[in-house]
Amino acid sequence: MKVSLFATCLVDMFQGNVGKATVELLERLGCEIDFPTSQICCGQPAYNSGYVEESKGSMKNMIKAFEHAEYVVTPSGSCAYMF
Repeated sequence: MKVSLFATCLVDMFQGNVGKATVELLERLGCEIDFPTSQICCGQPAYNSGYVEESKGSMKNMIKAFEHAEYVVTPSGSCAYMF
């Protein structure tokens, strides 16, 4: 199964070990991992702070980055919900 990994800015900046463990687990399960390099923050921090209009650019970028993904996997529940 091919999955696209949404690493999240939280994991990328503060919990790199979680991202690495996610990749290791997916590989152990036999998944082929795609990592869209154009992914950025999903916009949740701005959105939750009341900057809805300002967060739309990040949201649109994420939709475009993952538009061809059959499955998107992320180690962050709140980021998954935002996405």
